[in-house]
Amino acid sequence: MTEHRERISIRAATPMDGPAILDMLADLASFEGADHHPRLDVTSLERDVFGSVPRLHIALAEQAAESGFMQSAGFVSWFENYSSWEGRAGVHIGDLWVCPKFRGHGVASALLRHLLSRHEGERIDVFVVRDNAGARAFYRHLGFREKMEWCLYRIEANE
Repeated sequence: MTEHRERISIRAATPMDGPAILDMLADLASFEGADHHPRLDVTSLERDVFGSVPRLHIALAEQAAESGFMQSAGFVSWFENYSSWEGRAGVHIGDLWVCPKFRGHGVASALLRHLLSRHEGERIDVFVVRDNAGARAFYRHLGFREKMEWCLYRIEANE
């Protein structure tokens, strides 16, 4: 049996994609069992993603619906970081999300290939929820290695 995969289109997000991005982030938060929804909002998107000096980059995956219109299938967000150890910039993946009805269609792989092609030869880091065995296997399959010697520590900002 041959699996038919719809054509996946990857493009940079635009301000018009804001509502879809915020909806997918809310779905991601629910999926991960987060205590609260992401605090990113339209104002933050306009300033930090679509402003003159982006602090966060977002690529959107789309697939054609039966109607012929493209619909959002998922997204990846990333930002530049810097390693004093390596003496150069790298990339940190903030989020990778594929809408449930598009899973198993190669959307996550297409999003990651897009990111990897833009940042070829750079170090790319990602945090994965420890209990998400599927995501951990996905990243391992793509060549990412778990860094067991590192532990995440954080102090929360005052609200």
